[in-house]
Order: sequence, then structure tokens, then C-alpha cells
Amino acid sequence: MLVKKRRSIAFKQLITSATIFNFIATSSAFAEVQEPETNINEATSKQSVELNSESIEEDNTSAESDSELGAVVVKRKKIKTVLPKRPSSSVYGTETTVLDTTRSVSQISAEQLERDPIKTADDLVKYAPGITRNGGQNVSIAPLIRGQNSEIFQDGQRTYNVRHPFNLNAFESVDIVAGPPSQVFGPSSRSGGYANYISKKPDFDKQRSQINVQLGTLIPSGDSYFSGKVTYDTTGPINDRVAYRVSITPQRSNDYYKNVSNDFNSVYGALAFKPTDNVRIDWNASYDDYYDFNVTHGWNRATQDLIDSGKYYAGRATPIISKVVGGVTQYYSPVYANGSYNSQVVGWQQRTRNAQGQFIAGATVAAPFTTPGQAGTVRGWVYDPTLAGNGLTSVSRNDFSNPDDENTAKRGTSQLKIAVDLNPNWSIVNSSFFQYSKDTTNSIGSFLAQFEDKIFDNRFELRGKTNFNLFGLDIQDNSNTGFAIRHERFKTLAANNSFTVAPYDLTAPLSLKTPAGLYGLPVTGDSGSWIGTAGVPQLSSYFGYLNLPRMYPAGDGLYAEVGGSPASGGAVYTGEGSWTSSSFFTQQNIAINQRVGFNLGLNTTHINAKIKNPLVVAAGQERSDEQNFWLPSVQASAYFKPLDNTTIYYTYDHSYALNTGGFADVLTWAPSGNTLNPLAFHSLSELREVGIKSEPIPNKLFISLAGYRQTRDLSPDTTGKMTYLEVKGLESAIRFQATDRLSSGANLSVINAKYSNISYPSGFFSPVGFVADNATVFADGNSLTRATAPGSITAPAIPKYSVNAFLDYRLPSGLGAELAGWWTSSWYTNIARTVKVPNEYNLNLTVYYRQPKWDGSIRFLNITNQKNYVTGLTGGTSEFITPTAPFAIQATYAYRF
Repeated sequence: MLVKKRRSIAFKQLITSATIFNFIATSSAFAEVQEPETNINEATSKQSVELNSESIEEDNTSAESDSELGAVVVKRKKIKTVLPKRPSSSVYGTETTVLDTTRSVSQISAEQLERDPIKTADDLVKYAPGITRNGGQNVSIAPLIRGQNSEIFQDGQRTYNVRHPFNLNAFESVDIVAGPPSQVFGPSSRSGGYANYISKKPDFDKQRSQINVQLGTLIPSGDSYFSGKVTYDTTGPINDRVAYRVSITPQRSNDYYKNVSNDFNSVYGALAFKPTDNVRIDWNASYDDYYDFNVTHGWNRATQDLIDSGKYYAGRATPIISKVVGGVTQYYSPVYANGSYNSQVVGWQQRTRNAQGQFIAGATVAAPFTTPGQAGTVRGWVYDPTLAGNGLTSVSRNDFSNPDDENTAKRGTSQLKIAVDLNPNWSIVNSSFFQYSKDTTNSIGSFLAQFEDKIFDNRFELRGKTNFNLFGLDIQDNSNTGFAIRHERFKTLAANNSFTVAPYDLTAPLSLKTPAGLYGLPVTGDSGSWIGTAGVPQLSSYFGYLNLPRMYPAGDGLYAEVGGSPASGGAVYTGEGSWTSSSFFTQQNIAINQRVGFNLGLNTTHINAKIKNPLVVAAGQERSDEQNFWLPSVQASAYFKPLDNTTIYYTYDHSYALNTGGFADVLTWAPSGNTLNPLAFHSLSELREVGIKSEPIPNKLFISLAGYRQTRDLSPDTTGKMTYLEVKGLESAIRFQATDRLSSGANLSVINAKYSNISYPSGFFSPVGFVADNATVFADGNSLTRATAPGSITAPAIPKYSVNAFLDYRLPSGLGAELAGWWTSSWYTNIARTVKVPNEYNLNLTVYYRQPKWDGSIRFLNITNQKNYVTGLTGGTSEFITPTAPFAIQATYAYRF
């Protein structure tokens, strides 16, 4: 606590000093009114020219272009535009305009990343159609695209996608691409889409520096909290051949949700070196220390009453406990004196399953679990609304997380790109990426885990442009051919003993949101979740002797289950191992008379995968496996340009993915045999997409429309079954730049997502949701309910319709405002469709004042004070929802020098 307090004091002093200095140094700026000049993130180098929402070329422009890296030196007057103009290599690995890319691609500029209120991946809905808000439990940097989880890339190389607070310190723009990664990038775990974050590049033009401060958050209705972030970014030339860039961000932030922190320190550096005119070397490195952050657990016991009126079924949940008597499994439940979290057990009842899968209370019996030999096993829970003290009550919108939760994460990356122009048409590019990650998830009310991951990714590319004439036709082939090697090592120690969501009572002391508090067990260790000696019945002060999952000390006060197949008593998510992917690819983009084109991408990847149990505590637990797999993929498209500024296209993608699983992107065990699950290496994705993109008013209006159908296999579950997902949709984007001071945009999405071949979730989830009737079982993983999964069902938590739009206007003085909002249609929270969230909307207003040397803004978030909701987890297993924050106010300030 002392360390945290000192960090907070130091941070506040930093903000205060920087703000006072900036206002003193820039007070003279008020006396001069002129158009704001480009800020540091708008500064371009020979590596990257940002044209998306900051500048376009006017008639009297001079430009010089180097060949393959898109190296451009441009001298021009700059005016604002929201049109997608920046050439992007996020699909084919070669620079192509959004207009000519035969996929749904959206660009987010440096200015938008810097000035917009982006807190989580949900806030990216403003910039791209097809993005669905899902909460991400407060720690997601990967958006949900077309109803599916997405991948994260850095400059075209896939990174380790594990949860941590949203952090853009190293990045200056983002490309959001719907659908699987290209054949140049190779196979990945998620095929719904990906976000390619473009790292900050050094500036060879001149020295530029900038300080950005964000302060908040004032909530007029109450529960205001401190949220502060400072970013110092500086770049410039060292000499004609070398340039640098450094960016530093400390963030000290509480959250509207109590007991949730988002504290980190982030450092980024980059060097660009041009030893000769045809060679460019770019290197960057970053280190992020997320030393204290938490997830938002949300409201459990989700019912329609909770959504409609905020009424929560408070009080004690009743366990269904089994034991075998005479070879027959019998079920019992305690009888409480009242609904208080620590009330006495005054009796016992036997429970009997009926034809509907409910467990009906029957005759009174003697206490059944009084000795270790009579130990029972908790199989599920029910809720009795007639118990004195139980019943509907109001609960806080933001107070539901355990105050003792504390998660940490460390990220270290290094990326090196070497590009050599062999001649004006051919070049070679080699990109190397290394990442080290270490995470500790001490989320006491849910699960405990420790992850370590190391990635080395190297891709060699031969890029070329070939022009020739065939039968009077002008043929141009823009190609990218090469090979890639990716090696990833991992170690996960995880314990899922406490991911029992619905039984916890949010009106009880939140420090009791632990298995110890739920079962009445003694606490051992710092985590508060240890449940006793592994394999030995534990004495519960409430229920007598219980058989509980076997977990063992795993260091740092945490505990883990032994890795292996469930059939052998192992946990699929505990493991250690590696996999090496060797890929060969080619991408051929052929244009005929600049009117008709064909794109063909091929990739074949060999994977050698290994896994072993990292937690051997007894003989016979030395489990390991090694297997080899081939993953072929093809992507083909055709397009027609009836006009220079219009493209009509069709794309087909057939890709096999490695579907990693568990609590991180790691290999998992098969249901039996203590082997790798081979199904995880044969997850097929098929995408068909047709679209049109047009700029009917050049430099003024951009419109895109795409329809698609995608089918894919999801990651296999613990039973070895793979759920099949089918998504059909329509999405459209409009960007209008009326003048350099008036801009607007809108996105429309229609998503129809269905699951088939469904396997009801195992573990602690419920197939039927929470029902307050003292008979319907929840948190049983369908082991008691034994519901039959439907053949096909609409995927929950994905609104069918969504719209978002913004309008921005700035006066010549620099005073301006932006109004941004979104709307979604209703959606169900789970597969059982027991709880429906009605239509939702949100409006944000930003008022700003921009001058050449500084700018400031006031953000008014959720100005209509709507109570909206997001899910706690993606997919059909979510048993908790999170209400979003009310009307709030934040401030930002930036100074350039």
C-alpha cells in the first residue's frame, strides 16, 4: 500500500508540474489565431506517411517516392480529412490503398488515437463496421469483429494476445481488417478479424516533441474517481542517416468500478537508419509494466428483473452435494436458518431430479457429510427465493469486485525490419519480432493463473512489381513471396477451482468472493482461494466434509491444477511446451489495364507442437506429447473498377487455424490420453465476401458496402467437441469531408450469427441460466441438468443491428466540437435466451480548442446517462453482465514543442 501511495503522489506531482509549465510557456498562443499545425503523430518520415485523417495533397504539392517501403517525402499544406487515404500493408503485405483492397478494411489515424476517448477495445466501434461491444472485462485491446474474437498484430506480425489495460503508447495508427489474416501473415487462432497496430516511426524531417495529459473522471451523479495519464513523445533526426523516437506513458487510474485499477508504466523507443539510399533499417522496442490492474466481474445472477429494474436476487445460494450410497449417487442440500451469508445450517434435505432436469427438495435427512469417509462433492447450486432474507433488492451499478484482486503483466518487445531495394521494382524485406510476456492473474473470485510466453517471429519477403503487355493489355503483377518461421514457448499454471460465478451474493462482503468464503473453508496462503490439502476431504464449517479439486502450490502464493487430460484428473489449461510454425507463402495481385484484377494468396504451414505437464507432484504425472501438422490455406479475389474511384470485388478465403485455448493463447490437452488435441490444429474457416468501395466525390466522400458469409470451427472444448459458427452479415461505412473543418462518418452493421454442433459448457457454467425457483440448477456445467443442446441456435451477446456515427466541426479560431454516438438492437445474454437486453445507445460530446502549439478538450461521456450493458465473457457461457458507466467528464491537454 505504501508503494502504491508513493507512486500516486509522484504521478500527481508530475501532472501538476507539466501542466503549470505548459500553460506558462504557451500563454502567448492565445494572442494569435491560425490554423493548427500538424502534431507529432501527424509528422511523417520516409517509412510512413499518415494520410488517413490528417492531411491530403493539394495541387501545388511536390513528392518524392522511394520504392518498396512506401518511403515518401512530401512538402505540402495540410488540411484535415477523415477519408481513408493512407496506403496500407495490413492485408497483402504490400502497400495498397483501402479503395483497392478487396477486403473490409478501416483505418484509425494518429489524431484519432490521440484525441478520442479510447479506453478499451469497445471504443473502437466508432471507426469500423462489424465491431461489437463485449466489455472484455476492462482489459481488452482486441475488438470483437463480426461476432468473433480477433487477433492483434504489430506492423504485420502477430503478438501475444492476453488481457491487460488498453495502452497505445507505442502506436500511431491502426488498421482494422475483417476476416482471417492474409496468406502473407500466416495462420492464426482467430479468424473473425484482426487489428494491425502501426508502431510510431522516427521523423527525419525535424525535431518534434509533444506532451499529452489526460485527467478524469468527474461523475456528477457520484462515484467520481482519479484517472490520469501522461504521454511524452519526442522524435527527430540524429543526422541525415539516423532518426529516433521515444515515447513514455505512466498511467495511474482507478475506475468507475470499485476495487478496479489500471496502473502501468510504458516505455517505447525506435531508431531508423539509412546506411545507403536503397537500404532502410527500422528497429523498435518497448517495455510495459502493468503492475496493478483488475477485471470487472459484473453482476452475476442475471435475470430479466435485473436488466429491466436493477433488482437483484440477493442472499444465500444452496449447493447440491452428491455422494454415493450403496452404489447409487444421491443428492442433498442444506437448509439455512436465513439468507445471510454466514447463517447456520439447521437441517438437510434429499434432492431428486425430475424430468425437466430440476432438483426437487424432498424429505428431511440427517447430516450426510459428518466424517471424511462421508465426504460429498458440490455439483451445482439452486436459489430459494422463499428463504427469509433472500429476495429481490437493489445493488450497486459499480461495486461487485473483490477488493483483494490484483493482476499483473509484463511485456517486452523488440522488432527489426530491414528493407533493401534491389532496383526500382524489386526489394527484399526481412522482419523479426520478439516478445516476452509474464502474467499473473490473481482474480480471487474467478481463477488463479500464471502465464509465461516467448515469441520469435521472422518473415522474409521478396516484393516485386512486374509490368508487361499481352495482346494489347497492360498487365501489372504486384507480388509478395517468401517464408516465415515462428517459434512460441509457453508455460501456464492455472487453477479453475473458483470460477463459480452465480453462487456469490453481491450484497455480502465482497472480500468473501472466494471459495473459502463460499464453502466456509479455512484460508491458506495470500491468494484467499486455496482450498486445503490436495486429495484430502476438507471440513467446511457450513456443509461438513467436502471433496474439492486437487490443487498444489505454484509459487507467489498461488495454486494450480496438474496438467493433463480430464480423463486422467488433469486440467487442460495447465501446460508447458512450444510450437514452431514454418510457412511458405505467395501473394500475386494482378491488374489488367487498371480496371480488372485478380488476387491469389497461397500459404502452407508445417507445425511441430510439444506439450508437457509442468506441475508433477506424484508418480505417473510426467505427461508429454509431440505431434506434427500441416495447415494449408488459400485466398482468392477478383475485382472490377468501372471508374477510377470505384472498386467492386469478390473474395474467398479457405484457411485452417491453430485454435489455442485455456486462459491464454496456449496449447491444451485432449479430453483423454494426455495428448495434444489434434482438432485444435484443423479448425477450418471459410469466408465469402462481396463488396463495393467508392469515392464518388474525390477527397470529399468515401463509401463502402460489404456482404459476407463466414463459417468456422471454434476451439475444441474439454470433451473434444467443436462448436460450429456461421456468421452472415452486411456492413457499410461512410466518410464525408465537407470542408477541412467539417467532417463526419457513419458505420452500419447487420450480423446474423448461429452456433451449431453445440456442446454445452463444462466446468462451472449453466446451460439454462439463473432461475430463482429452488429447483433449477446453475453452475453445474450441465452435469446435473443434462439439457440437450439444440442443433442450431442464434449466438448470444451479439446485437443483430448496430449503427455508430460522428460529426466534427471546427471554427477558424480553433474552437470546435465532435458529437459521436452508437446504437445497437436488443440481444440475449446467454444460449438459454432467458435474459434480453433491450436496444441501447450512447452519445459522447467533445468540446476542444486547438492552436499550433497546444490544444485542450473537455469530454462529456454518455451525456444522456444511459444504463447500457456488456457481457462478461464472449460466447454462450456468460453468466454475468456489466452495466456501463453513467454520465462522466474528462479533460485532455497537449503541448507541442
